[in-house]
Amino acid sequence: MRENLVHDLILHRPEIRSGINSILSLSDYTKYIHEDTYINGITADFTLIDNNEIKAIIECKASDIGVTDYVRGIGQSLQYEFFYKKNISPRGYNFSYNFNSILLFPSSVVKDNSFNIGMFKYPNTTLLFEINEFNNIVRKIEQSELDKLAQATYSNLVTISQYYFRDNRIYEYYILLKFLAFLQFKGYNSIDRKKLELNYLRQIETQNNNNWRNAFITLSSLGLITSQNLPSPFGITLAHLSFEQFASKFMFSYMQPYVNEIYEVFNGHNKINLNNQQIREIIYKKYGNRDVLFLTESEGRYISSWLNILRDDFGCIDFLPRNSQRNIKYYPLQLNELSLQDKIKQYSKAYQYIDRYNNLVRSL
Repeated sequence: MRENLVHDLILHRPEIRSGINSILSLSDYTKYIHEDTYINGITADFTLIDNNEIKAIIECKASDIGVTDYVRGIGQSLQYEFFYKKNISPRGYNFSYNFNSILLFPSSVVKDNSFNIGMFKYPNTTLLFEINEFNNIVRKIEQSELDKLAQATYSNLVTISQYYFRDNRIYEYYILLKFLAFLQFKGYNSIDRKKLELNYLRQIETQNNNNWRNAFITLSSLGLITSQNLPSPFGITLAHLSFEQFASKFMFSYMQPYVNEIYEVFNGHNKINLNNQQIREIIYKKYGNRDVLFLTESEGRYISSWLNILRDDFGCIDFLPRNSQRNIKYYPLQLNELSLQDKIKQYSKAYQYIDRYNNLVRSL
């Protein structure tokens, strides 16, 4: 994704600006001033003004950014922090007390570069925003994620993706997001996670019925729910999709690197006889006896989670519990979105749980 495309998306896609506003707790009346020139000829990509105050300055970067340009972006963010501290504005606006400088870049910057974004020092006011190159969803990268990425370098791990799914099925994320959207429509201003799980969600009896906390965490980390546990503007868009549309977007937006590694092990076969540990060992050796973050760690536990998702949500493989015989029904990454959605409708085990959710909502 070129930098000018990042600019164009922000300029011409109101849902992206609305999503950024939601992350920053700004109103939808926030003005985006493009290519705003400050002192010393420094041009900021976007200045965000709300209630006659400068709330944020955004610096955008492209997918193919190198480490030198990335460090330059951090330096630009430091200058924006200096403008904030000295209240230097080209248009006479004051800076908000909770001002942030934002470094915004496409998702491939995290996984396709030789440098690790967790291994840099950032200015105190700087937030890192990622725009997903498949679905254009913007999310804030939390410090906890930076810490995980940094730990990958310390532990000599391979990073193929920054996205981590916490022992849930995709349909559980879908059900939770739809339920939160329903409650928001009913007028809720915030949601208590524990009460929602104990009073309602556990009635659905999903395969991870005691892991709804993890579903909340994942949706939050992907930028799909807010700190009030209600859908973000991006989350609302996904909540209105059918399950097969939702799952296909998850496949191509977040899951693709992990699924590709697993299917490379299958090597075009329709049947294989490999247990989780053996699959893990093949990937481990491929990377020179190095673990892959969120895939081969924990002696095959992550492998088990991914295989369960591929079986139950997508129906692209089949196997019995504690059985190493895998039947490969189809290769999801060889399909386009519409073809994948047809396969999901045909093979997924998710719909029985979605029906239970629908019955629950009808009873409220």
